[in-house]
Amino acid sequence: MFEEEILLGDTEDSIRLETRQKSPIKNVIAPEPGVLGQRKYALIRKQHGQDWRNRKPACGVYNCYGMVFASRRTAILDDDQIPMVLREDGYRPVVDEMWVRPGDLVFYRLRAPDMLLHVAVILRRDDTLGTLFALSKWNSISGEDEHNIRHHCWTRMEPVELDFWTDRPSDARETA
Repeated sequence: MFEEEILLGDTEDSIRLETRQKSPIKNVIAPEPGVLGQRKYALIRKQHGQDWRNRKPACGVYNCYGMVFASRRTAILDDDQIPMVLREDGYRPVVDEMWVRPGDLVFYRLRAPDMLLHVAVILRRDDTLGTLFALSKWNSISGEDEHNIRHHCWTRMEPVELDFWTDRPSDARETA
């Protein structure tokens, strides 16, 4: 029996992508969403995003990891690569949410089983509301949405934990 790859060859496009320490990062340029993909994104927004602010309509090419680590040029699909990217690109955990700043990252994670779900970029802190707001691209067919970090697609999954990371220079107060 003939396989698709034998008949067509490699049909996925990718770009050369490396960490700062030159380790390769596997990636794929995601196709633009069709009508079905646009409907799925609209349904996600309807079910979860009543207070999200849309920044960009449904589009392909990149996912959340590609938005954060590849400048919106490609999708990084292998979650197992993310610890390497964080380490080799000089990120470190932020131990307390009070030290999180715009430009830092928030990871959404299930602890059991240990599984990364998503990453978003912190945009701002609203001290009046006592919350952080982030920019997310939920998957490779969604658009980009600004949202309260606790108003996400996985509210029905328990327990989703938030981990914060930064590549800013270290501030001694953050570890106190």
